[in-house]
Amino acid sequence: MSTDIDDATPSPAAGERPDRPAAQPSGAYVLAALLGGAGVIHLVEAAAHVGGGSWVDPVAFAAAGWAQVAMALLMVAGRGSRALYGLSVVANAAFVGVWALSRTVGLPVGSHVGVVEPVGLADGTCVALQVAAVLVAVALLVAPDRLRLGVAFPSMAAVAVLALATLPLVAADGEGDTGGHSHGGGTDAAGHAAEMAAVDAVRCDRGFNPADYWSSAPEMGVDTYLGGAMAAHELAGGTSVLDRARAADAGDGSPGLDALVAATSNAGDGEVAAAGLVNALARADESDYQAWVRWMGRMAVAGTPAAHSHGDPAAGAGINAAAPDDSGHGGHAGPQPWVAMVDQGTCVQLAEQLEVARSTAAKFPTAADAQAGGWVKVTPYVPGIAAHYMNYSMVDGTFAVDEPEMLLYDGEGPSARIVGLSYYLVHDGEAEPTQGFAGPNDHFHRHQGLCTKAGAGVIGDSTTTAEECAAMGGVKSNGSKGWMSHAWVVPGCESPWGVFSGANPLLDQALSRASGQNGGGCSASSVRDRYDLRPGSPTGTGESASGGD
Repeated sequence: MSTDIDDATPSPAAGERPDRPAAQPSGAYVLAALLGGAGVIHLVEAAAHVGGGSWVDPVAFAAAGWAQVAMALLMVAGRGSRALYGLSVVANAAFVGVWALSRTVGLPVGSHVGVVEPVGLADGTCVALQVAAVLVAVALLVAPDRLRLGVAFPSMAAVAVLALATLPLVAADGEGDTGGHSHGGGTDAAGHAAEMAAVDAVRCDRGFNPADYWSSAPEMGVDTYLGGAMAAHELAGGTSVLDRARAADAGDGSPGLDALVAATSNAGDGEVAAAGLVNALARADESDYQAWVRWMGRMAVAGTPAAHSHGDPAAGAGINAAAPDDSGHGGHAGPQPWVAMVDQGTCVQLAEQLEVARSTAAKFPTAADAQAGGWVKVTPYVPGIAAHYMNYSMVDGTFAVDEPEMLLYDGEGPSARIVGLSYYLVHDGEAEPTQGFAGPNDHFHRHQGLCTKAGAGVIGDSTTTAEECAAMGGVKSNGSKGWMSHAWVVPGCESPWGVFSGANPLLDQALSRASGQNGGGCSASSVRDRYDLRPGSPTGTGESASGGD
């Protein structure tokens, strides 16, 4: 007896195509609904991807959507055939394969090349419809008679499928985001995770900051993608509202945390207060320190500028806006905001400059070496920013990597060891200078109103009143044209808050007490082991002067 599956269907009447059954199986209408639902989602995604950085994405979504809608319309019109069912199997299996590739290793073309994208409601629904379409189409090819289900069931199934297809469209956030992308400015966590993943795929700056920076900055709600232009809730990277609610209810309260909260709140009240925060962090035990990190993150999400003494210098006015007039350590306690660097040439240039800065610092290992080279002590040791030695002959309005106007030491005696560099430019106006290291991440700040005395340098911070300063034999300096930036390039003294951070938490009182008696490299810091100072996840595509590892 023949086993040909066509034997189960009536012979075609005269004039009919032999590959289409005389009576279309009712299961074809279910297949039409599945194809139509997936097609609608693809067409909506085509619109959502316009302006996403590549024409490939919207064109591909539109092509897939129209192909599926066209097949669905043919079946609704009773034109289902074995050829059409086979085409449905091949096309939908291909669409599912492309989706799986984008969620496992990333696509080789489009706006998110090589980026592993998250699974969202829309794409998950769409792929489920396509998998179901493949199964129904295969059944129509193999056993069409078994899908002759009458009229009621296919009709109800079609309505249910189309309702399912509209679910992700109704559930969209209203900002044009229906599939895990935020091209229209949406604020859903999955969308921002995808956008940040696209940046991560091409950025070349991970090795410039220590590993601890890249782990602690997100915890504290610090933007490492647009330097402060992204809101804290946009930095969640997949963290849900429920996750943040649980974090807010973590029960971190303790006297030790309260002391850190108070020190953070007061850190913008002058250089001494800012130094007090560094000392408080150094004294804190590990549990209170970790609780402080979580508290900083909660404050960032809530929009409270607890981690900023004068607000975010990048907020409101765009990246590289005027830096705050600094009565602390650069206007920011904790990890510095960072703008992702994605140009390989700029990354290599910065790597070369940091090498020059590192070599320059190595030429003056002790304060005695600095004094022999023309630098004089202008500040006492201040926790977080060290003791400053200035070379007045270098002070002008020009930035030169190998000519730092100030060298920073771990104490005030001649045997103090170098911990970093500071550059000082004379610059008029309220906006910070544009000169500096390659890229957008080194910021200048000012210390206005310091109390200074001839031959002694700084003898009082910016909160010292004119009367108090005069009583000490000093005068209040204006400082409005003196712009400073830091570079923590000394091996062992890399700042866990960023290579250009306003303050370095390694520079505590314990370090200064051991000044001249330690091996350098901030080895005497009491919190040296708290932080992972290894280069943070270098990609080998720009963090070194050679452009490789």
